[in-house]
Amino acid sequence: MPTYAERCFSVEEAASLAGLRRGNLDVIIHRLKDGAECLFAGKRGGRRWFSIKDITVLAVARELERSGMVLLTAVATAFEHLQQPPDPDAILIVPTGTVSATSGRIIADRDVARLLVEKSQTLIPIGAIAGRVTEACAEMYKNAA
Repeated sequence: MPTYAERCFSVEEAASLAGLRRGNLDVIIHRLKDGAECLFAGKRGGRRWFSIKDITVLAVARELERSGMVLLTAVATAFEHLQQPPDPDAILIVPTGTVSATSGRIIADRDVARLLVEKSQTLIPIGAIAGRVTEACAEMYKNAA
C-alpha cells in the first residue's frame, strides 16, 4: 500500500478515484498551470502521477465546487486542509461564498450539533471522503500488483 504522499496512480486512475472524468481532471490541471506541479501531480517519465493525498484533494475540491466555490479556490482550500490524513470523523466547515483558501476549519462529526450557525456554511465530510479514497486506492493498488 502506498503512503499518503507517494505518487503512484495514473491520471486515469486518479480521475476515477476522485469521481471525475478524465477530461475534467485535465481541465483542472490546465487551469492550475504551474500550480499543478507544487499542489499535486508530479511528473515522471513525461507522465503525471498522483498520490492518495492528491486524489483526496481532488475529491474534496469537487465537493466544494459543487457547493458553489470557484474551482481554483476549492482546490486550494482542499489542499490547505489535507496536509495530513484527516480523522475518519472529520468535517470541513467553510463559510458559504468564501474566496480564501485558508478559511474554514475541521471539527469532529459529534460537534456538528453544537455549531452556532449565524450564516450559511458548507459542511464537507472530509474524513469520510479521505477514507473512501484511501480504501479505493488500496484496492486498486492490490489488484495491480
